Order: sequence, then structure tokens, then C-alpha cells
Amino acid sequence: MCSVFKEGNNILKPGRVVIASTARGPASAIWAGFARSEILAWWINQGAEEVELTATSFAERSENTGQLVWEDIPEYHVISALLDNRKSPPLLKIMTRPASDEEVARFQHPRMPVIQRRKFEAVRPAHEEPDLFSIVE
Repeated sequence: MCSVFKEGNNILKPGRVVIASTARGPASAIWAGFARSEILAWWINQGAEEVELTATSFAERSENTGQLVWEDIPEYHVISALLDNRKSPPLLKIMTRPASDEEVARFQHPRMPVIQRRKFEAVRPAHEEPDLFSIVE
């Protein structure tokens, strides 16, 4: 999944407003959960929009110890997410995928965030909290 992520020295967690890069520019939304990548087509059919979160690292909470296990995000890579437009304002959901055997051993968690190369233009750091779901000019 992605219990928290870091942009610079700021740690973001669910329930916070984050800024995402979209095909139409930056947008802000409340991080309200997770979406399985295996059903991406279903999310898109429901009106969700693919977005990206700029981050320097993420952490999963070990199901065995309860401790956060951190991983750096490679340069030019982002956390993949969705804007769930079924509610107003839209809610942000981080895309997840099944963890590999090596990731399960390291993170002690069955799901991982989808990390991919950036597709959209980068926006200012995710920790800046503008008006909810505003397009940043």
C-alpha cells in the first residue's frame, strides 16, 4: 500500500491534502485510501483520473512488527494514484500492486504502491495545502 510518503523532509499520511500532477495540470485532494492496480479499468470506467504524486520515499508498515520500512523513490519516478471523482470533492487513492516475494520479505506487507516514471509535468511539493481540489495556476 503506502502507509506514508515523504517529499523532502515532510511526511504525508492518509487524511492530508496532497498535490498531484494530472494531464491537465496540478490538483489538490484529500488522500483517502488506496486503489488496486489490478482493477484500473474499473476505476477509469467509474470516472477516476490517473494522477501522480511527487515523493522522495515511501514507507510500508510491517504487519509483523508495526514498524515503518522505508524505500527511496528513484529520480524521475512518482507514486501512481487516482482521483476518485464519484464524490465531491474528489478523493485521492494511491494505486497499489501485489508485493513480490522479495518485497514481502523486506516490508512484511502484501501490497506495494505503484512507482512509475513520471508522465505528467512535475508540480510543487505535495505537502503544500492549497484549497481543496483547486487547479494551481
